[in-house]
Amino acid sequence: MNSFNDNNFKLRFDGEQHQLDANVLISSLIHTTTIIQELNRYFDSGKKIEIKVKALEKGSFQINIELIETVIDSLKTIFTKENIEIGSLLITSFVGLIEIKKFLKGKKPSKIETKESKSVIFNENGDTLIIENSIINIYEQNATIKDALSQNFEVINNDPAINAFEVTDKNEKPLIRIEKEEFSDMSLKSEEILKDERILKEAATLNIVRLSFEESLKWEFFFKGNKISAKINDPNFFNLIDKGEAFAKGDVLEVELQINQKWDDSVNTYINKSYQVNRIIRHILRNEQQKFEFEE
Repeated sequence: MNSFNDNNFKLRFDGEQHQLDANVLISSLIHTTTIIQELNRYFDSGKKIEIKVKALEKGSFQINIELIETVIDSLKTIFTKENIEIGSLLITSFVGLIEIKKFLKGKKPSKIETKESKSVIFNENGDTLIIENSIINIYEQNATIKDALSQNFEVINNDPAINAFEVTDKNEKPLIRIEKEEFSDMSLKSEEILKDERILKEAATLNIVRLSFEESLKWEFFFKGNKISAKINDPNFFNLIDKGEAFAKGDVLEVELQINQKWDDSVNTYINKSYQVNRIIRHILRNEQQKFEFEE
């Protein structure tokens, strides 16, 4: 795993067009910030994040992110050796979490062996990855981080103009790169295989087609270009409705989607049979969706 001594890093979205969906950019920043904040809490660093957006050459969008610690009341920025070390720890951990998810392809480790300060992770193919104990512990135990990682790659995957996602240091040295064909695996949260059945849980972006405010009834959505019906099984979501939050056709929901599949011998594959929304992560109004265009 790459490490470095700095408190700056960059997110890079590679693509053919000089245009990026605003919702994709904002969502990616939100999920990245969530991960960094959770890491802050784990390491007790107390740092805050300043995010600067900058468009570079055509076919690339790059976001410069600087981790800054401020003193309450004075708003004075402190740049000390200790702060830089904390910032680099957060960035190294962020990259390590992505590296684990890439290595496991969204699946659970088949085995983890702990050796002093590092762990050896085995994937389902028997391949191994050596990672710091703290990072695999965070990955395994922090549901908020796992959700944010999956959702980040789901929203990126929804933009056909993006063909790769990369984290670099401030000098644009690559720390980790995820290609488009890996986005789907990166959005997968878990997979449970039963006899002739499979349950997938993945990050998903759903466009609302038809609403139903009765908990026992299903909503209709567009999911990856297909219309689906799904019951929403999230009590917190219905609490929002009871408090008056408005939803409309065309709004977008970022969710944890459960897909129930059954094996079909005639076509030699699993077939989607039903859907369920386990949790609503974010609600985006249709009039908030737009694209950013940058001058070359």
